[in-house]
Amino acid sequence: MIPDELREIFEEFIVEANEHLESLEAKLLELEKDPENQDLINAAFRSMHTLKGGAGFLGLTAIVETAHKAEDLLGKIKEGKLKFSHEISEALLKTVDFIKEAIRFYEDGESVEAPKDLINHLLKLQNEQPIEETENGDITLDNLLDKYGLSNLKGKPIEDILEELVLLPPNKRPQEIVDFIDKMISSPQPAPADLVQKLEEETAQQMLQIVEEEIVERSLKEEPQEEEDIKPKQKEETAKPAEPQKKDVKREEEERVLRIDVQKIENLMNLVGELVLDRNRLIRTVNEMVQNTAPNKYTEEIESIASSIDKIVGDLQLAVMKTRMQPVKRLFQKFSRVVRDLSKVVGKEVELIIQGEDTEMDKSILEKLEEPLVHLVRNSLDHGLETPEERKVLGKPPVGKLILRAYYQGDRVYLEVEDDGRGIDPAKVAQKALEKGLVTKEQLEKMTEKDILRLVFIPGFSTKEQVSEISGRGVGMDAVMNTVLNFRGTIDIWSEKGKGTKISMAFPLTVGIIRSLLVSVSGRRFAIPIFLVTEIIPAETAEVKSLSGKNVLILRNHALPLINIYEMLHIPPSNTGYIIVCLIGNQRIAFTVEDLFGDEEIVVKPLGKIFGDLHGISGATITGDGKIVLILDIVELLKNRNFRV
Repeated sequence: MIPDELREIFEEFIVEANEHLESLEAKLLELEKDPENQDLINAAFRSMHTLKGGAGFLGLTAIVETAHKAEDLLGKIKEGKLKFSHEISEALLKTVDFIKEAIRFYEDGESVEAPKDLINHLLKLQNEQPIEETENGDITLDNLLDKYGLSNLKGKPIEDILEELVLLPPNKRPQEIVDFIDKMISSPQPAPADLVQKLEEETAQQMLQIVEEEIVERSLKEEPQEEEDIKPKQKEETAKPAEPQKKDVKREEEERVLRIDVQKIENLMNLVGELVLDRNRLIRTVNEMVQNTAPNKYTEEIESIASSIDKIVGDLQLAVMKTRMQPVKRLFQKFSRVVRDLSKVVGKEVELIIQGEDTEMDKSILEKLEEPLVHLVRNSLDHGLETPEERKVLGKPPVGKLILRAYYQGDRVYLEVEDDGRGIDPAKVAQKALEKGLVTKEQLEKMTEKDILRLVFIPGFSTKEQVSEISGRGVGMDAVMNTVLNFRGTIDIWSEKGKGTKISMAFPLTVGIIRSLLVSVSGRRFAIPIFLVTEIIPAETAEVKSLSGKNVLILRNHALPLINIYEMLHIPPSNTGYIIVCLIGNQRIAFTVEDLFGDEEIVVKPLGKIFGDLHGISGATITGDGKIVLILDIVELLKNRNFRV
């Protein structure tokens, strides 16, 4: 259990530890390809050293014990005494996995035991004797001294051992030995007891100082300078007077970075949202005043001020929005390990290519995309890419390619998963959809090849009995689609038999402030997120027909479902002025509205507890003319209906 006085430091440790673990895992995977790269070895050693130091201060013994042996192993590789190998990589990756799991247990207030098998394996890899237990299963003091590389203290009196421990730097002082000796002192013995107390007091003071320094020095995401013990570093700085100056510059740069609680960012976003609403009202009022008043110096001045405020608010909105943005690198780099492990299971050789890892996305969206991407990557490896033997027969390189790609296009962020595997056979997809009763023969006849491929996103399409060519391609696809739609995104699929498959997801840059199309339905005004809208057609020029008992819009020889929005909203019908075509997920649909009022940047406000969740309404906003407008959630309105034609 973490003491209350250390809770804040523990929370900081978790953030730092997760960053180091992600970096460490990435470095180990890179070392598998480039085992002689000294920079990677040094970086991995530093991360493990930092993890051990932070865990030691907080008394997370299981992490300290495991990280200590892993650090020793990396130290020998760093010194050239051992060569990095696949077996060493496996052991170190298992260490990373254990530390991740241990942190979760410590977070929940549960106790954690060090993995003795893993520790012994790490010792064996560095040609050291494994930790042995006595016949009754108890650890002896000599075992612990061997475990922490203090064999020279074996056989010495307890007082001498404690004296030696006091002289060690705090981050090299094994707390487990101190605790063990403390328990050995069953009756009051002044000298050892005093030494134990002195050791504990000095440890607490020095470790607190070290942690405070390390928190500052690792506040940036860049790798810190190589950490060494305090005394050697001081000697080195004395010999090289230029070093302290570099360190001061580094410290100065790092002190510019400040960690901020996410809730504070949310509050700031809400305030900026209110400012955007008032900005809209101001601009509208000033425009009306200018139109209805003869030009004079006052109207010109007010118009100039309003224009300046418009620009400043826009810049402020963009700046605050960027505080919520994070690079997709943190999401993508997790898949190096996923691809490595899964490719071994399925017996395939895969090259993972990551493109656009510096592309930034809203944090709230990014956090929810790991599971959908895991579905897509697993499907590509398991069912998309062929085995090396199959690829050779097909004239392809034995190593398959899997691409994770991110990029901006307009006000959207695109994430893509692409492979050069066997692709999807539309004929088999159509046959399976027909067998499952998801479409009729009449509907299939009117579908393009791309429309047929999109059937894999329908819930219930995928089953365990699917033929091998498309087996798994639908597994989790409806879950992926739902995640995308929940963030007002779109998803599409391209595939060519024998060439490969690409799945593309697009998301808005931010989730709080959006540009919307304002429309009226039976005299009531609604807002529709404008990124969903692909076309607006005047009703008098639209071609509407009935097909299979349903109204459809004929657009460039394609039949699109024409939705009765009045029925969905349970309001009386009115005259139709326009037909709006929207792209929902991966399907185009159309619906009628009475009139249009242009587009406007709006702030999405929740309806609150009084109204609860209204079906088809995602929130409300206040427009520039001061009116309250409900925001239509077209995705939710259509979610439980089948409008395929």
